[in-house]
Amino acid sequence: MNILLSSNHPAHIHCFKHLMSHFTETGHSIFWMASEKDISRYLLDHYQIKYALLKRPGKGIYSKIKVLITNTFISIRFVQKNQIEMILSMVSPYLSLAGFFLRKPHLAFADTESSGIYDKVFCRFVSVLLTPKSFKRTLRRRQIRFDGNLELFYLHPRRFKPLDSGEITRLLGIEKEEPYVIMRFVSWEAFHDKGLTGFSNENKWKAVREFSNYSEVFISAEKTLPEGLQQYQIKIPPEKMHDVLAHARLFFGESATMASESAVLGIPAIYLNENWLGYTDEEKEYGLLFSYKENLSDQKEAIKKGVELLKWSAVKQNMANNRIKFLEKKIDVTGFLIWFIENWPKSFDIMMKDPDYQYRFL
Repeated sequence: MNILLSSNHPAHIHCFKHLMSHFTETGHSIFWMASEKDISRYLLDHYQIKYALLKRPGKGIYSKIKVLITNTFISIRFVQKNQIEMILSMVSPYLSLAGFFLRKPHLAFADTESSGIYDKVFCRFVSVLLTPKSFKRTLRRRQIRFDGNLELFYLHPRRFKPLDSGEITRLLGIEKEEPYVIMRFVSWEAFHDKGLTGFSNENKWKAVREFSNYSEVFISAEKTLPEGLQQYQIKIPPEKMHDVLAHARLFFGESATMASESAVLGIPAIYLNENWLGYTDEEKEYGLLFSYKENLSDQKEAIKKGVELLKWSAVKQNMANNRIKFLEKKIDVTGFLIWFIENWPKSFDIMMKDPDYQYRFL
């Protein structure tokens, strides 16, 4: 088949890269369309993925409507030119419309309840919507729920083996076995982040000071850090971030994706955001993640919890046990999706009649 993959966030590149490798090795032709977001182009170039770049909308409603129309026509021409037979995306509005107009099977994913009307509107144009079981919304009848989350596409133990701790400490420039914390601050420019502000600068500083008493501190940020905090900015190749997360003592930040990545890897994750999502709530139930709102009181409680976890000598073993309990009930999402695509549309009928069929991919 000629299969089109689409990404509008760096995490989506990680989600689909193993699928791309499998389908390329088994004789399929893979095409890629991407929106420019953060380090997306860097990752695509690093993994030597050829891609067509979609236009990025501005902040105003006029710009968004204009780019929606433009990118939809770009997508239609791309699908026609490359004789695409199947589309995979994270509910891309452009490809949703292009696939609908051209009557191409389109498998789309959603995991963010706070996307509001965005997913609800455009998922109506896809062939099937796939969501984690923990996803709290039912957006349409043709919605299949899988027992996992998007981070397991690329961080399931079958898909990811981190570099050893010695290589990571050398990469970070710290002493061997020295503990470290990864902090993440986002730009709050995404559609689902509208109206949110995150940590105050004062509490960013407070967290750094408190955590520095027990470990090294490294900060990853989407925008320029306040003066003075820039010395803590992490300086590693972006593709090594998951290896670094896998050996961290603690994750602390505003990014749901990185909090979930840490939780899946068995690293205690403190997540501060007004948007609590189904998959972060599920990880919280397993003791892998601790979530807080963005009010000043919760910010202080989050910092206090971080210090508590850094001081807890048994935290590593406890988290490892919690991770085992979490993973033993989760499917290999990439393996499941390979089967689902290769057996489409029969696979859809099977899952609608027997949702537990997915547990063949534990």
